[in-house]
Amino acid sequence: MSSFDFGLQFLDAEKMTYWGKHLDANFWIENASVEWHEAEAAFHTVARLTLLPGSQLTQADGEITSFDVTGNATADSTPVGSINRARRQGELASRKARMSARSNGAQLQEPAQQRGQPVVAFSYD
Repeated sequence: MSSFDFGLQFLDAEKMTYWGKHLDANFWIENASVEWHEAEAAFHTVARLTLLPGSQLTQADGEITSFDVTGNATADSTPVGSINRARRQGELASRKARMSARSNGAQLQEPAQQRGQPVVAFSYD
């Protein structure tokens, strides 16, 4: 069984520095190439993705599966920053390219919607 932790770093523009300078929140959000040092913005594990033995999708199910992170976000957790704006376009283009599965009568769907069976299990710390 394999597990992957999901971690967040909370932005504290008053604590974080870039070359010894305190910069506004927009600087930290928009500059994806700037490292957020763990001493100033520690990682907080918020979830663990555990791949269950035997939870493999069939090729047909894999062809119609999509994950829409930016499109399914709630108003208070909408991804921000230039990387996420670009990501949204990539997700849409990927989904559009994979819609060819519909020509076989399949419908694109999130994994949790497939046959009511879990594909992965989550545990929260």
